[in-house]
Amino acid sequence: MRIFPALLIALMLPALPAMAQRASLAERVDALEAHAADDSAKLETLRQINALKEEVRGLRGQVEELQQQLNQQKEAGRNQYLDIDGRLNRLEGGKPAGGNDQGAPAGQPVQPEANAPAAAPAETAPAASNGNDRADYDAAFKALKGGDYVKSSRGFKAFIDRWPKSSLIPNARYWLGESYYATGNYEMAAQQFKQVVDTYPTHPKAADAAKKLRMSEQAMRPQKPQRKPAAR
Repeated sequence: MRIFPALLIALMLPALPAMAQRASLAERVDALEAHAADDSAKLETLRQINALKEEVRGLRGQVEELQQQLNQQKEAGRNQYLDIDGRLNRLEGGKPAGGNDQGAPAGQPVQPEANAPAAAPAETAPAASNGNDRADYDAAFKALKGGDYVKSSRGFKAFIDRWPKSSLIPNARYWLGESYYATGNYEMAAQQFKQVVDTYPTHPKAADAAKKLRMSEQAMRPQKPQRKPAAR
């Protein structure tokens, strides 16, 4: 009976190193797999960081491009207000090309109407208040043509407050809107253009006011930058 335990031990002794070796290999494999998983996580993190850096570079480029477009739009807007065409000259008391003060063809005499006010707007407007409203209007308009939009906006606003019954009110509101638009105050510009469209729909300035109203509303909407594909 005592021989069998000894024999069993003798038989197991050669297998012990192999079992220990297999256990050591399994531990090494587990360690390698854990290390590989850790490296894979680090590589994934690094890849995400690089992708974020590339996205930031793309966004910076979009911001610079949008800023340049905004500056170009502002410059184009300022130039537009300084470009006074023949129709503007006619409406504000000047002479259009090839015609006279009342729009008659060149060479044809103007037939004045009895009791008709000079430079009357297309629609019937309240009579002007006592005083020289035209002088105040011309002063504000001169500032507008000179590119001093802050001064012109103050001048036209003061004119509207002082001469609420003047026949020049529709024009004054339109140019007040233009003055606001030129300085980037699109919300207040839209208010003035809408006032012209709603209150004086048949006035010569109504069509331009409707166009500038849409432009002002468009300028007030937040611009969504388009994402550019990452460079490879």
